[in-house]
Amino acid sequence: MYTPRLLSQMVPSQTQGLKVGIPRLLVSILMATWLWACVESEPTSTPEPVIVDNGPTPAPTPDLQPTSEMTGSVSLWVTWKPEGVRALNERIESFQSRHPGFSFAVSYIPAEELRTALDEAQAIGTLPSLILAPSTWARELFESELTQDLSDQPTDEFRVRVHPLPWAQATHQGQVLGIPIRMHGNVLYRNRELAPIPAATLEGLVEADQALRGTFNEGVAQDYGFRNSAPFAGACGGQLLLDGSAPDLESPIARCWLELLQGLALAGPVVFNSDEDRDLFERGQAGWLIESTENFNRLSAALGEGGLTIDPWPVYQETGESLAGYVWTENVYFASNLKPEDFEAAWEFVGFLLSEDSQLALSNPNGAGHIPVHISAPPLPGHVGQMHSALLEGTALPTLDPRPEYVEVLQRAARAVSVLGTPVDLALQRAIAELAAVPDV
Repeated sequence: MYTPRLLSQMVPSQTQGLKVGIPRLLVSILMATWLWACVESEPTSTPEPVIVDNGPTPAPTPDLQPTSEMTGSVSLWVTWKPEGVRALNERIESFQSRHPGFSFAVSYIPAEELRTALDEAQAIGTLPSLILAPSTWARELFESELTQDLSDQPTDEFRVRVHPLPWAQATHQGQVLGIPIRMHGNVLYRNRELAPIPAATLEGLVEADQALRGTFNEGVAQDYGFRNSAPFAGACGGQLLLDGSAPDLESPIARCWLELLQGLALAGPVVFNSDEDRDLFERGQAGWLIESTENFNRLSAALGEGGLTIDPWPVYQETGESLAGYVWTENVYFASNLKPEDFEAAWEFVGFLLSEDSQLALSNPNGAGHIPVHISAPPLPGHVGQMHSALLEGTALPTLDPRPEYVEVLQRAARAVSVLGTPVDLALQRAIAELAAVPDV
């Protein structure tokens, strides 16, 4: 039986100390934190200056006067890194200064073990109050009766605080399955040493690649797998797949999308659903890479923080619209078996995490470095600010997974025009015929 690692037990009494448990399978995040602290536009001719983080984002001074006599118990399961756990504990302490009747237990579980741990906890009735997990899990968690639909709760008080793009990751067909707490998504990374100047257009990316020919380096390392390439249809005025329906391959959007992919393929090598693009970028042999914000630390370690930056999405000159990536979130999910008093405590705390002050504190690049979902988030420093700006240009990841048959048809068409050099008209004709052969569900 999997035992989550208890990080801390926060108690109502302000005089009691922090309790730390040491279960069998994991190392305490608080201990890990201590150890880590011990070891640890068109191109122009003017290179872009290095963006330097301007120190910690100021956090509000905690109000030490109790403002509530409510009581309750909140347990959370998180997969956050030590810096994130420290920031979360600071938020809990600030919350408890106002609500001393609430107690908290925070447990760490490795991300790859979270799903199994939830099933085991459900079987013995020990689910935590709140689960922090990807938005892509929302429907599965609910259908497995691990979490609850919040539609009958006053979710408007949360919705008005959250930018519409991340809020789309919390809802499905009228249900509110979770509450967004931070954003993730695909952005355009740049190797500052290899490509010192950002490219304002797709054409500029192609020109940058041509300038690197003969140097064993590439312009853009590209993965045309569905999750990377499908959102580019936004530059063509729409989306390829909506609500799991079949793509309309006879629409102008589909033709424009294939033409865009064919043109962008000239900017560097194309792969499909592979890590080859990321490997090339990490070796310092590609100027740009489309990759998830979740991999920022990995890419920064490979290139050095000063060598890595995130560009605004370039414009597709044929339409005048920018390319963009999919955006998803990490959501807070409410366990299905919560007692009413504990639900109220959890609800109150989630509202606190969604406040502008908490979102700003958690975005501190010297702390958690989370990309905020708050609609009024101010301009942020350094790489967090760059990622935040790029994600706000993005497209919400569909909450309903497309049928694999549809994805395969689109990827074959993308491969035809980008790798095999097939004319767009012929690739479209083949894709339409293949789509017609897909059986109805």
